[in-house]
Amino acid sequence: MSKIESFEIEISQLKRDRTVWVYLPDDYKQVGEPFPVIYMHDGQNLFYDKLTAYGEAWHIDKVMDKIYASTGRSAIIIGVECYDRRRLSEYSPWKINPLAFDAKKNVAKDKGNRGGEGKLYAEFFTKNLKNAVDSRYNTDKERNATAIIGSSMGGLISCYIGLNHQRLYETMGLFSTYTQFNRKAFNKFLAATPQTLEQYALVYCGGMELDSVSASKRMLKDSWDLYERLSNRGIHCELLFNSDNKHYESAWGVYFDKFARDFLERYYSSKK
Repeated sequence: MSKIESFEIEISQLKRDRTVWVYLPDDYKQVGEPFPVIYMHDGQNLFYDKLTAYGEAWHIDKVMDKIYASTGRSAIIIGVECYDRRRLSEYSPWKINPLAFDAKKNVAKDKGNRGGEGKLYAEFFTKNLKNAVDSRYNTDKERNATAIIGSSMGGLISCYIGLNHQRLYETMGLFSTYTQFNRKAFNKFLAATPQTLEQYALVYCGGMELDSVSASKRMLKDSWDLYERLSNRGIHCELLFNSDNKHYESAWGVYFDKFARDFLERYYSSKK
């Protein structure tokens, strides 16, 4: 039977502590054949409705249990909890574009939550976290066995980490990616970062992501632009739109199923 457990870790680069949530599949064993790993952000939103900010989780455990039941394929899921007062800063290497948010909502009112810590968070994610996971669990350390996925600002930092650390992550899931946070800096990063290894990416966006029609259309346009830029790099990229879906975990959980199935199909096919 699958299970969910957790452990505490320090983000030493930022002098903060976090909970890491871990999904272990039904067939998990500490010895023997190692398991592929999917790394995620916003760990508190992945499994339990009671921990989420909006009342419904991705329900990653149910998705993965269903995949295992139908295919016999499985993976470890790692989700790092976020701290809302630092989420925007940790998930972006760049300072916020002042026009990215509606000033009336004071979304980024806290001066400590306006971006710029993403480089340090990425260092924690790719070194401290991965080393801790690999030492605790029976993981396959090959890059084709390792994926990274996030939503909104989590999609932004997933793209940054995935491209900066291609030797670690072959697959990226970029859901409702908020490139508007600082589009100019993000596009400059894409242009300046060479594509050195083969990668796969699933870009997803709903049609009713944000509060206004114009804002939702902008995110759809940004997702299309991200898809084109990644495709032009030679990344095997797929773009999915759903006109009805909003900016919620319930939608992301649905498309996580496809992301995970495709990732596991490639991984297990490579082992034949």
